[in-house]
Amino acid sequence: MKKIIQLIAIAVVIASCVYAARVEYTDDVLSGMSLEEYQYIHDRIAPASQYDVAQEYMKNKRFYDSMNY
Repeated sequence: MKKIIQLIAIAVVIASCVYAARVEYTDDVLSGMSLEEYQYIHDRIAPASQYDVAQEYMKNKRFYDSMNY
């Protein structure tokens, strides 16, 4: 029983680290974008989460950075 609890605790810690890294990545990408860029991408791929917007932006960064908003 003690081993099962330890395995569950390890799984929770790993999942928390993965989630925190994803949130950190999303925040880093979004902080470098203007509100207009964010809104344009969000509306274009809606419904979209902040993570979806960040991924789309990074996939086509050159295109979005070259646009005038």
